[in-house]
Amino acid sequence: MRIPKTTLEQWRVLQALVEYGGFAQAAERLNRSQSAVSYAVARLQERAGIDLLVIDGRKAQLTDAGRSLLAEAVPLVDELLRIEQRAQALTETQANVRLHVDSIYPRTKLFAALRAFSAAYPQVEIDLREATRLAAYTEPGFDLAIVAWTPARADQHHLLDVDMLALACPAHALNGRSGRTLSASTLAGHRCVSIIGEGASANAATLAPTNGRVWQVNTLEAAVEAVASGLCWGWLPAHLAAPYLDDGRLVPLALSGPIRRPIPLALCYADEAEAGTATHALAQLLRDA
Repeated sequence: MRIPKTTLEQWRVLQALVEYGGFAQAAERLNRSQSAVSYAVARLQERAGIDLLVIDGRKAQLTDAGRSLLAEAVPLVDELLRIEQRAQALTETQANVRLHVDSIYPRTKLFAALRAFSAAYPQVEIDLREATRLAAYTEPGFDLAIVAWTPARADQHHLLDVDMLALACPAHALNGRSGRTLSASTLAGHRCVSIIGEGASANAATLAPTNGRVWQVNTLEAAVEAVASGLCWGWLPAHLAAPYLDDGRLVPLALSGPIRRPIPLALCYADEAEAGTATHALAQLLRDA
């Protein structure tokens, strides 16, 4: 492995010398002595093995080779400064936040919070994992998680309720019963979509009936498309179904019971007391979204 003979510090001194117009000016801007600036440039030319400067009276000017090589060195200097700034930022905050999100959480709210966080903490990476029916309390390796509310837990913060609507396509047999409401026994006679996922933390009763025929899918988008295609009816998130309701591809079922079933979502920490500044900041943005 070859070790570079020149250093980025030497190239930075050369850049300052050219940018500020002379040794004295560069020394002042770099907070160094003029002799230190002269020595750094001399060592740079010696190690590069080529003349980078010519002295014209009191002013130093780049040679053609110096101009070409400095143009290549400047981006490297800037990148090193960026890395050093990131290192400094990491001494003041954490390097990343691991966020697990149940896919039923509205993405418009999620990405609005993430945009605001990235603007405030540009040096902190977000490790985002989205999953259906996420079992956050059994999944390792997260700092924050958005999951279905668990009544027995105290270490969670309510975010919002996602409304689930009983829907079918207009041509579905359940929509051909003019003037009659649909009982649970009637619904059980028709295939219903069931959203399955990686865990059982979400309230399954709001997503599928406890009896009757079931069409299983593993994403919310697939559930919406399955219902819109006429394969089944289903309880679907209102925010995902909205475009289908607007253009008539889906219609609400005339239920004899409640037409909406809310799923409360909560924000939880892996360890709220030990969470870093960035984790708390992201949590607040999600709560404000």
